[in-house]
Amino acid sequence: MATETVARPVLTHEHPEVVADRATRVVTVAGRAVPDLTYLEFELLAHLLEHTGLVLTRTQLMWAVWGYDVPGGGRTVDVHVSRLRRKLGEPVRSSLVTIRRVGYVYRG
Repeated sequence: MATETVARPVLTHEHPEVVADRATRVVTVAGRAVPDLTYLEFELLAHLLEHTGLVLTRTQLMWAVWGYDVPGGGRTVDVHVSRLRRKLGEPVRSSLVTIRRVGYVYRG
């Protein structure tokens, strides 16, 4: 009898200073919960954490997080990353690196 393996989505993305738990939709930095993250901010961070070390273009982020090409294009992504950095604080803020004219990378 053949067994079937079902891929399970990663529910928690853990890095030295930041944890994004998809099950509870809570982000913690150095063990402390980050308050007031919007749905899109959480999804953006989780996607960047899931692809740590990979440069993601603004278009890739739009499709992954919003599911379509958003009005305002890449500028919308820039605004959300800026808000996310402000809410996360250091040291995570400096791990969200802008790749000029391309997109972003998380270097945790």
